[in-house]
Amino acid sequence: MNANSELLEVLPDPLSLIESMRSVGYSLEAAVADIVDNSLSAGAECISIQYDASSTPYVAILDDGSGMSGDELTEAMRHGRNPTDPRSANDLGRFGLGLKTASLSQGRRLTVVSRKDGETFVRRWDLDIVADMNRWVIEVPPLSELGSLPLFDQLLSQESGTLVIWEKLDRLISGARDPKAELTIKFRELEGHLALVFHRFVSGEAGFFPVQIILNGSALPTCDPFLSQVNYTQPLEQQTISHQLGKVVISPFVLPPREKLTSEQVALAGGEGGLRSSQGFYIYRGRRLVIWGTWFRLTPKDEFYKLCRVRVDVPNAFDELWNLDIKKSAADPPSYIRERLRELVPRFLGKSKTTVTYRGRVQRTVSFCPVWEVVELPNGQVKYQINRNHPLVLSASADFSDRQNGSLDALLDLISLSLPVDAIYAAGCGDRSPQTEADFKEHLNMARQVMRATGLSVQEVLAINPFDSVPELHARLREELE
Repeated sequence: MNANSELLEVLPDPLSLIESMRSVGYSLEAAVADIVDNSLSAGAECISIQYDASSTPYVAILDDGSGMSGDELTEAMRHGRNPTDPRSANDLGRFGLGLKTASLSQGRRLTVVSRKDGETFVRRWDLDIVADMNRWVIEVPPLSELGSLPLFDQLLSQESGTLVIWEKLDRLISGARDPKAELTIKFRELEGHLALVFHRFVSGEAGFFPVQIILNGSALPTCDPFLSQVNYTQPLEQQTISHQLGKVVISPFVLPPREKLTSEQVALAGGEGGLRSSQGFYIYRGRRLVIWGTWFRLTPKDEFYKLCRVRVDVPNAFDELWNLDIKKSAADPPSYIRERLRELVPRFLGKSKTTVTYRGRVQRTVSFCPVWEVVELPNGQVKYQINRNHPLVLSASADFSDRQNGSLDALLDLISLSLPVDAIYAAGCGDRSPQTEADFKEHLNMARQVMRATGLSVQEVLAINPFDSVPELHARLREELE
């Protein structure tokens, strides 16, 4: 600084800055998750989320964490803190903005009531008061006026904890003809988001107590994007990237093909849509999921890789390196870690591709007989042709004349030549759903025709294509055919 320079203090206009910060881009899901982060950082074991839009709309979030004293609560209501300040490994905050920015992104009034050592304290941001006074002021309402607040009595029954209440929900239900219906729809989507983001807290993984998160009276559903307890899931070798700030632990998983999963297991992994679209890295910061379903441009998303999900545990000391944003919904690995991930990715993807392309067959005493044969050409390419030794082909041509057999050969060659390989490839990369009753009847009718035409036994018929590829139907088919 020049010794002759004059210094002018330029304070931000309170209302203008707060109103601008309301538009940072918080969704309801990200906003509620930010409040839950604070509860977990405070050691909460139970977090209750309640909403209502009947008369006076509100959203209330209560925890049983350590709570705050009056001075601590006032400081918590201050906008901002130094993100480089030392924090505990379990601290899920960073900028000191989440509580205020997330809450005020949804409504104009934020009330925080906290209990610590049996005492109760309250502070409130009300943007209408800020607008009237044009000052950075928070309100300290008398406790006698708080009796009507949702979940307040439950907070008073606890030795410690914090209650966060959003009111004047101008952004959350803006333009809604039916506020109650609008909140119901938005919170239905919130349930799945919270179940995924905090699944490691809710499940109570080894070494940690489970945290109960309740949404309007119902506990969050169980979620596990890696299906780590499912028999067919393949956990691959864990890797560690060391850095002067700590260690990044990488745990890859290859999920089973869709036909190996029950409906309950599909729901556990995030639903049908999740199975198809959520391949890639899952970045966790303090066990809290930050970003998921991305390869960070290290490789394109591919149908062959859709079963691969890679858990990456990053300590909060890496926040600046990973460019973690205020909403904790975006992050980008630093070059040092990106290059190491680039080296590891092919190992994960190769296993996923193998699982997608080879789904396995049941062992049999009867040799496998395919309908299609794969022929490798001298130039390295392959072509597909109908197997002339398939029992049905042999049976059909047994009594043919030379001319008829020539016509049959020409027909089979034409079918082989016109095989729509690209369309089959695209369809084959998709998730195969469990067999339906219509599928069973179709296979049953075809199996009967094959047995009549060839004289093969039930076991021999089940060993040939296409029946070999539906082992889940074999028991029923055998019962009907025998």
